[in-house]
Amino acid sequence: MAVDMGNGRMDRRGFLTITGAALTGVAASWADAPSAFASALNGDRVTDTMVSTIEQRISTLRTLDDQLGGARLLEQARGDLALISGLLSAGRYTDKIQFRLYALAARVSHLTGWMAYDTGLRSAGQRYYIGAMRSARTAGDDAFGAFVLAEMGVHVSEAGRTAERVDLVSTALDNAPRTLPPSTQSFLYLHKAEALSRDGDHQRAGTALNRAGALWERYTVEQNPDWLDWFGEAQLKSTEGKVLLRSGQVERATSSLETSVTKAAPRDKAVRSSRLAEARLAGGDLDGALDAANYGAELLEDKVSSVRALDRLKEFSARLEPHKSVTAVREFRERLQALPVTA
Repeated sequence: MAVDMGNGRMDRRGFLTITGAALTGVAASWADAPSAFASALNGDRVTDTMVSTIEQRISTLRTLDDQLGGARLLEQARGDLALISGLLSAGRYTDKIQFRLYALAARVSHLTGWMAYDTGLRSAGQRYYIGAMRSARTAGDDAFGAFVLAEMGVHVSEAGRTAERVDLVSTALDNAPRTLPPSTQSFLYLHKAEALSRDGDHQRAGTALNRAGALWERYTVEQNPDWLDWFGEAQLKSTEGKVLLRSGQVERATSSLETSVTKAAPRDKAVRSSRLAEARLAGGDLDGALDAANYGAELLEDKVSSVRALDRLKEFSARLEPHKSVTAVREFRERLQALPVTA
Protein backbone atom coordinates (compact mmCIF):
# COMPACT_ATOMS: atom_id res chain seq x y z
CA MET A 1 0.00 0.00 0.00
CA ALA A 2 1.60 3.23 -1.11
CA VAL A 3 1.35 6.19 1.24
CA ASP A 4 2.59 9.67 0.41
CA MET A 5 5.01 10.86 3.08
CA GLY A 6 6.45 13.56 0.81
CA ASN A 7 6.64 17.28 1.28
CA GLY A 8 3.69 19.64 0.96
CA ARG A 9 1.72 21.85 3.27
CA MET A 10 -1.87 21.08 4.09
CA ASP A 11 -4.39 23.85 3.63
CA ARG A 12 -6.98 24.59 6.29
CA ARG A 13 -9.91 23.43 4.22
CA GLY A 14 -8.24 20.03 3.82
CA PHE A 15 -7.72 19.80 7.55
CA LEU A 16 -11.32 20.66 8.32
CA THR A 17 -12.59 18.20 5.75
CA ILE A 18 -10.66 15.38 7.35
CA THR A 19 -11.68 16.18 10.90
CA GLY A 20 -15.26 17.04 10.06
CA ALA A 21 -16.31 20.64 9.51
CA ALA A 22 -19.47 20.10 11.50
CA LEU A 23 -17.39 19.47 14.60
CA THR A 24 -16.33 23.11 14.77
CA GLY A 25 -19.78 23.97 16.10
CA VAL A 26 -19.08 21.91 19.20
CA ALA A 27 -16.31 24.34 20.13
CA ALA A 28 -18.74 27.17 20.81
CA SER A 29 -20.25 25.23 23.70
CA TRP A 30 -17.02 23.60 24.90
CA ALA A 31 -17.81 23.05 28.59
CA ASP A 32 -14.68 24.54 30.14
CA ALA A 33 -13.81 27.15 27.51
CA PRO A 34 -13.27 30.59 29.05
CA SER A 35 -14.27 33.77 27.25
CA ALA A 36 -10.83 34.07 25.64
CA PHE A 37 -11.49 30.93 23.59
CA ALA A 38 -14.87 32.20 22.47
CA SER A 39 -13.24 35.46 21.37
CA ALA A 40 -10.52 33.63 19.45
CA LEU A 41 -13.17 31.54 17.71
CA ASN A 42 -14.60 34.84 16.50
CA GLY A 43 -11.33 36.12 15.08
CA ASP A 44 -9.32 37.34 18.08
CA ARG A 45 -5.71 36.39 18.80
CA VAL A 46 -4.77 32.90 19.97
CA THR A 47 -2.23 33.20 22.78
CA ASP A 48 0.53 30.98 24.17
CA THR A 49 -1.47 30.55 27.36
CA MET A 50 -4.48 29.27 25.45
CA VAL A 51 -2.43 26.72 23.56
CA SER A 52 -0.70 25.59 26.77
CA THR A 53 -4.11 25.12 28.38
CA ILE A 54 -5.23 22.84 25.55
CA GLU A 55 -1.93 20.92 25.65
CA GLN A 56 -2.45 20.18 29.35
CA ARG A 57 -6.04 19.16 28.73
CA ILE A 58 -4.96 16.70 26.04
CA SER A 59 -2.27 15.24 28.29
CA THR A 60 -4.94 14.58 30.93
CA LEU A 61 -7.24 13.05 28.33
CA ARG A 62 -4.52 10.60 27.26
CA THR A 63 -4.07 9.52 30.88
CA LEU A 64 -7.80 9.02 31.32
CA ASP A 65 -7.91 6.93 28.14
CA ASP A 66 -5.37 4.51 29.63
CA GLN A 67 -7.47 4.18 32.76
CA LEU A 68 -11.03 4.13 31.40
CA GLY A 69 -10.87 3.17 27.73
CA GLY A 70 -11.83 5.16 24.67
CA ALA A 71 -15.61 4.65 24.61
CA ARG A 72 -16.25 6.96 27.56
CA LEU A 73 -14.00 9.73 26.27
CA LEU A 74 -14.55 9.79 22.52
CA GLU A 75 -17.00 12.70 22.50
CA GLN A 76 -14.69 14.78 24.70
CA ALA A 77 -11.82 14.15 22.29
CA ARG A 78 -14.01 15.16 19.36
CA GLY A 79 -14.92 18.38 21.16
CA ASP A 80 -11.26 19.19 21.79
CA LEU A 81 -10.44 18.53 18.16
CA ALA A 82 -13.31 20.80 17.13
CA LEU A 83 -11.95 23.58 19.32
CA ILE A 84 -8.48 23.32 17.79
CA SER A 85 -9.79 23.24 14.25
CA GLY A 86 -12.01 26.22 15.06
CA LEU A 87 -9.01 28.20 16.33
CA LEU A 88 -7.05 27.32 13.19
CA SER A 89 -9.94 28.35 10.98
CA ALA A 90 -11.07 31.57 12.67
CA GLY A 91 -8.36 32.75 15.04
CA ARG A 92 -5.37 35.05 14.47
CA TYR A 93 -1.95 33.77 15.50
CA THR A 94 1.79 33.97 14.92
CA ASP A 95 3.67 31.36 12.87
CA LYS A 96 4.92 29.80 16.10
CA ILE A 97 1.39 29.46 17.48
CA GLN A 98 0.22 28.05 14.15
CA PHE A 99 2.72 25.24 14.27
CA ARG A 100 1.84 24.48 17.89
CA LEU A 101 -1.83 24.32 16.93
CA TYR A 102 -1.14 21.97 14.03
CA ALA A 103 1.03 19.80 16.29
CA LEU A 104 -1.87 19.70 18.76
CA ALA A 105 -4.30 18.90 15.95
CA ALA A 106 -2.08 15.94 15.00
CA ARG A 107 -2.00 14.66 18.59
CA VAL A 108 -5.74 15.02 19.13
CA SER A 109 -6.64 13.59 15.72
CA HIS A 110 -4.56 10.52 16.56
CA LEU A 111 -6.03 10.24 20.06
CA THR A 112 -9.56 10.58 18.71
CA GLY A 113 -8.82 7.94 16.08
CA TRP A 114 -7.42 5.64 18.73
CA MET A 115 -10.51 6.09 20.90
CA ALA A 116 -12.76 5.43 17.90
CA TYR A 117 -10.81 2.23 17.20
CA ASP A 118 -11.11 1.17 20.85
CA THR A 119 -14.85 1.78 20.59
CA GLY A 120 -15.10 -0.42 17.49
CA LEU A 121 -15.43 2.44 14.95
CA ARG A 122 -12.56 1.41 12.69
CA SER A 123 -13.43 3.44 9.59
CA ALA A 124 -13.82 6.60 11.64
CA GLY A 125 -10.53 5.83 13.37
CA GLN A 126 -8.72 5.64 10.04
CA ARG A 127 -10.13 9.00 8.95
CA TYR A 128 -8.87 10.65 12.11
CA TYR A 129 -5.45 9.05 11.59
CA ILE A 130 -5.25 10.53 8.10
CA GLY A 131 -6.01 13.92 9.59
CA ALA A 132 -3.28 13.34 12.18
CA MET A 133 -0.67 12.59 9.52
CA ARG A 134 -1.58 15.67 7.49
CA SER A 135 -1.45 17.91 10.55
CA ALA A 136 1.89 16.40 11.58
CA ARG A 137 3.26 17.17 8.11
CA THR A 138 2.12 20.79 8.38
CA ALA A 139 3.71 21.05 11.82
CA GLY A 140 6.96 19.61 10.42
CA ASP A 141 6.76 16.65 12.82
CA ASP A 142 7.69 13.72 10.58
CA ALA A 143 8.53 11.56 13.60
CA PHE A 144 4.93 11.75 14.78
CA GLY A 145 3.74 11.14 11.22
CA ALA A 146 5.75 7.91 11.09
CA PHE A 147 4.28 6.91 14.46
CA VAL A 148 0.71 7.42 13.20
CA LEU A 149 1.40 5.53 9.99
CA ALA A 150 2.63 2.53 11.98
CA GLU A 151 -0.46 2.76 14.21
CA MET A 152 -2.70 2.73 11.12
CA GLY A 153 -1.29 -0.68 10.35
CA VAL A 154 -3.02 -2.11 13.42
CA HIS A 155 -6.40 -1.33 11.86
CA VAL A 156 -5.67 -2.87 8.47
CA SER A 157 -4.12 -6.06 9.84
CA GLU A 158 -7.07 -6.69 12.14
CA ALA A 159 -9.25 -6.37 9.04
CA GLY A 160 -7.22 -9.25 7.56
CA ARG A 161 -4.95 -7.16 5.30
CA THR A 162 -1.70 -8.26 6.89
CA ALA A 163 0.57 -7.56 3.91
CA GLU A 164 -0.66 -3.96 3.83
CA ARG A 165 0.41 -3.52 7.43
CA VAL A 166 3.91 -4.70 6.54
CA ASP A 167 3.97 -2.09 3.76
CA LEU A 168 2.74 0.67 6.08
CA VAL A 169 5.29 0.09 8.80
CA SER A 170 8.07 -0.32 6.24
CA THR A 171 7.09 3.03 4.74
CA ALA A 172 7.14 4.56 8.23
CA LEU A 173 10.64 3.25 8.92
CA ASP A 174 11.99 4.21 5.50
CA ASN A 175 10.68 7.78 5.72
CA ALA A 176 11.17 8.55 9.41
CA PRO A 177 13.79 11.15 10.34
CA ARG A 178 17.27 9.76 10.87
CA THR A 179 17.39 11.55 14.22
CA LEU A 180 14.67 9.40 15.82
CA PRO A 181 15.48 8.56 19.45
CA PRO A 182 15.97 4.86 20.32
CA SER A 183 12.56 4.59 22.00
CA THR A 184 10.74 5.70 18.85
CA GLN A 185 12.81 3.38 16.67
CA SER A 186 12.02 0.56 19.10
CA PHE A 187 8.31 1.31 18.77
CA LEU A 188 8.48 1.17 14.97
CA TYR A 189 10.46 -2.08 14.90
CA LEU A 190 8.02 -3.60 17.37
CA HIS A 191 5.22 -2.78 14.95
CA LYS A 192 7.25 -4.34 12.16
CA ALA A 193 7.66 -7.52 14.20
CA GLU A 194 3.92 -7.70 14.84
CA ALA A 195 3.12 -7.00 11.18
CA LEU A 196 5.48 -9.69 9.89
CA SER A 197 4.21 -12.16 12.48
CA ARG A 198 0.61 -11.64 11.45
CA ASP A 199 1.66 -12.08 7.83
CA GLY A 200 3.27 -15.45 8.70
CA ASP A 201 6.93 -14.42 8.31
CA HIS A 202 8.06 -15.62 11.74
CA GLN A 203 11.79 -15.51 11.06
CA ARG A 204 11.85 -11.86 10.00
CA ALA A 205 9.41 -11.07 12.81
CA GLY A 206 11.91 -12.47 15.29
CA THR A 207 14.69 -10.35 13.81
CA ALA A 208 12.58 -7.20 14.08
CA LEU A 209 11.59 -8.10 17.63
CA ASN A 210 15.23 -8.48 18.66
CA ARG A 211 16.00 -5.13 17.05
CA ALA A 212 13.17 -3.48 18.99
CA GLY A 213 14.49 -4.93 22.25
CA ALA A 214 18.06 -3.81 21.57
CA LEU A 215 16.90 -0.28 20.77
CA TRP A 216 14.79 -0.13 23.93
CA GLU A 217 17.88 -0.90 26.02
CA ARG A 218 19.26 2.45 24.81
CA TYR A 219 16.17 4.33 26.03
CA THR A 220 16.62 7.56 27.95
CA VAL A 221 13.85 9.71 29.40
CA GLU A 222 15.42 12.88 28.03
CA GLN A 223 15.23 11.70 24.42
CA ASN A 224 11.73 10.23 24.58
CA PRO A 225 9.03 12.36 22.89
CA ASP A 226 6.09 13.26 25.13
CA TRP A 227 3.61 11.55 22.79
CA LEU A 228 5.37 8.23 23.38
CA ASP A 229 5.71 8.43 27.16
CA TRP A 230 3.23 5.54 27.55
CA PHE A 231 5.47 3.13 25.63
CA GLY A 232 7.56 0.73 27.68
CA GLU A 233 8.16 -2.82 28.86
CA ALA A 234 4.46 -3.68 28.97
CA GLN A 235 4.08 -2.94 25.25
CA LEU A 236 7.31 -4.75 24.38
CA LYS A 237 6.27 -7.85 26.29
CA SER A 238 2.79 -7.81 24.79
CA THR A 239 4.08 -7.88 21.22
CA GLU A 240 6.82 -10.33 22.14
CA GLY A 241 4.18 -12.66 23.57
CA LYS A 242 1.99 -12.44 20.47
CA VAL A 243 4.92 -13.05 18.12
CA LEU A 244 6.15 -16.02 20.17
CA LEU A 245 2.66 -17.50 20.41
CA ARG A 246 2.14 -17.39 16.66
CA SER A 247 5.49 -19.10 16.11
CA GLY A 248 4.55 -21.92 18.49
CA GLN A 249 6.72 -20.95 21.46
CA VAL A 250 3.88 -21.22 23.95
CA GLU A 251 5.80 -21.29 27.24
CA ARG A 252 7.90 -18.22 26.44
CA ALA A 253 4.86 -16.45 25.04
CA THR A 254 2.89 -17.07 28.23
CA SER A 255 5.67 -15.65 30.38
CA SER A 256 5.91 -12.50 28.26
CA LEU A 257 2.15 -11.97 28.24
CA GLU A 258 1.94 -12.40 32.01
CA THR A 259 4.51 -9.62 32.42
CA SER A 260 2.65 -7.46 29.94
CA VAL A 261 -0.68 -7.75 31.75
CA THR A 262 0.90 -7.15 35.15
CA LYS A 263 2.62 -3.93 34.05
CA ALA A 264 -0.18 -2.53 31.85
CA ALA A 265 -2.66 0.29 32.48
CA PRO A 266 -6.22 -0.88 33.24
CA ARG A 267 -7.62 -0.64 29.70
CA ASP A 268 -4.63 -2.57 28.31
CA LYS A 269 -4.98 -5.16 31.06
CA ALA A 270 -8.54 -5.76 29.85
CA VAL A 271 -7.44 -6.04 26.21
CA ARG A 272 -4.43 -8.27 26.86
CA SER A 273 -6.05 -10.64 29.31
CA SER A 274 -7.67 -12.52 26.42
CA ARG A 275 -4.30 -13.06 24.70
CA LEU A 276 -2.85 -14.37 27.96
CA ALA A 277 -5.87 -16.65 28.29
CA GLU A 278 -5.26 -17.91 24.76
CA ALA A 279 -1.61 -18.68 25.53
CA ARG A 280 -2.46 -20.55 28.73
CA LEU A 281 -5.12 -22.53 26.91
CA ALA A 282 -2.61 -23.44 24.19
CA GLY A 283 -0.34 -24.72 26.97
CA GLY A 284 -3.08 -26.95 28.37
CA ASP A 285 -3.83 -24.78 31.41
CA LEU A 286 -7.62 -24.35 31.24
CA ASP A 287 -7.94 -23.05 34.81
CA GLY A 288 -5.21 -20.46 34.23
CA ALA A 289 -6.81 -19.44 30.96
CA LEU A 290 -10.15 -18.87 32.65
CA ASP A 291 -8.47 -16.90 35.45
CA ALA A 292 -7.03 -14.50 32.87
CA ALA A 293 -10.28 -14.22 30.93
CA ASN A 294 -12.34 -13.62 34.05
CA TYR A 295 -9.91 -10.91 35.09
CA GLY A 296 -10.55 -9.14 31.81
CA ALA A 297 -14.30 -9.53 32.23
CA GLU A 298 -14.09 -8.11 35.76
CA LEU A 299 -12.33 -5.00 34.47
CA LEU A 300 -15.05 -4.49 31.85
CA GLU A 301 -17.72 -4.86 34.52
CA ASP A 302 -16.27 -2.32 36.92
CA LYS A 303 -13.58 -0.03 35.50
CA VAL A 304 -12.95 -0.04 31.77
CA SER A 305 -15.04 0.63 28.67
CA SER A 306 -13.52 -0.99 25.57
CA VAL A 307 -15.38 -2.72 22.76
CA ARG A 308 -12.03 -4.00 21.55
CA ALA A 309 -11.39 -5.80 24.85
CA LEU A 310 -14.89 -7.29 24.78
CA ASP A 311 -14.47 -8.52 21.20
CA ARG A 312 -11.19 -10.24 22.07
CA LEU A 313 -12.75 -11.98 25.06
CA LYS A 314 -15.50 -13.21 22.74
CA GLU A 315 -12.87 -14.57 20.36
CA PHE A 316 -11.26 -16.44 23.25
CA SER A 317 -14.66 -17.75 24.33
CA ALA A 318 -15.06 -19.40 20.92
CA ARG A 319 -11.83 -21.33 21.56
CA LEU A 320 -13.45 -22.86 24.63
CA GLU A 321 -15.99 -24.84 22.59
CA PRO A 322 -14.20 -28.18 23.17
CA HIS A 323 -14.57 -27.53 26.92
CA LYS A 324 -18.14 -26.25 26.88
CA SER A 325 -19.36 -28.92 29.33
CA VAL A 326 -16.95 -27.73 32.06
CA THR A 327 -18.81 -25.79 34.74
CA ALA A 328 -16.21 -22.99 34.96
CA VAL A 329 -16.38 -22.51 31.18
CA ARG A 330 -20.17 -22.20 31.27
CA GLU A 331 -19.92 -19.68 34.10
CA PHE A 332 -17.38 -17.57 32.21
CA ARG A 333 -19.51 -17.59 29.07
CA GLU A 334 -22.56 -16.53 31.06
CA ARG A 335 -20.53 -13.71 32.61
CA LEU A 336 -19.37 -12.60 29.19
CA GLN A 337 -22.89 -12.72 27.84
CA ALA A 338 -24.06 -10.43 30.64
CA LEU A 339 -21.59 -7.68 29.70
CA PRO A 340 -23.09 -4.78 27.74
CA VAL A 341 -22.19 -4.76 24.05
CA THR A 342 -20.59 -1.34 24.53
CA ALA A 343 -18.42 -2.49 27.46
